[in-house]
Amino acid sequence: MGTRDILYPSQKQWEVHKEVPQQGLGGKNKLQIVALGDSLTRGTGDESGLGYVGNMQAGLAEKNKRQVFVLNHGVIGYKTANLLADLQSKEDIRRSIRQADIVTLSIGGNDLFNVGAEDVRPDVIRKRIPEAASHYEKIIRILKQLNPNAPLLYVGLYNAFADLPNGTESSVVVREWNGRVAEILSLHPKGVFIPTDDLFHLGLAKYLSSDHFHPNQAGYKRIGQRMAGVLE
Repeated sequence: MGTRDILYPSQKQWEVHKEVPQQGLGGKNKLQIVALGDSLTRGTGDESGLGYVGNMQAGLAEKNKRQVFVLNHGVIGYKTANLLADLQSKEDIRRSIRQADIVTLSIGGNDLFNVGAEDVRPDVIRKRIPEAASHYEKIIRILKQLNPNAPLLYVGLYNAFADLPNGTESSVVVREWNGRVAEILSLHPKGVFIPTDDLFHLGLAKYLSSDHFHPNQAGYKRIGQRMAGVLE
């Protein structure tokens, strides 16, 4: 997600536990999370450096009393086409997905919104949905092929621009995207759509970082806790 990544790069490029257990994954006391996507996966805007992935990791470790490892493949500024290309060509990423116990995904925000654009135009954003959704469908099919057994948690988009004069219209477009990708996600036997818009709806300024797009520490914590809760 992260539509202003070029103008507002993260100061902390967070990664957790690059080491991977030697004897494969999914043991009784170990969980491997593979995180895919854009700046939301990277945790841009979170001063703690955790992002949703780190908060999810902490929640799972506490509740399950297991070691939780993370491989974070998130890239600032990534669009669906970028991630699709990686999944088609980068064997290290494909291998990590095959070995994962849990896969997380945040993608689509950079497809829909102009980087650095101050004028959010819902009519323009809506026209970008079909191409991005086509790429997204190919991504889901590849993830299903690589690992149909690991839960796949997709982080739905929220409307960071709901407080603008055209906020109602942009919220409709965000819901259209979320509905389209949730339907596509059903292609994956363990795909789970994680809604986030409601987490920001009544406290937008409270949960956004200074760039007015990415979540802040409190916003990421809410997303990560929800994701961990889904896996209880």
